[in-house]
Amino acid sequence: MKPLKTVDGRGLREDWAMLTGHTVEVWLSDDHVLTGVVEQASDDDSVLWIAAAGPSTRRLFDKSTGYQVWA
Repeated sequence: MKPLKTVDGRGLREDWAMLTGHTVEVWLSDDHVLTGVVEQASDDDSVLWIAAAGPSTRRLFDKSTGYQVWA
């Protein structure tokens, strides 16, 4: 079980639409998926895109799938 805040002081966020430009951690269940910068988010908080970094491509995350975002 994840704590209320991460080691870097990030907390669970439900307001995905407000996170464009912020560095976030993406989690699925208790597994850390990635840390990256939000490039774009839907107005209804349902999906967000993490910007490509290095060899990684841009990635889409869907809240209904169970992803959590910590910022």
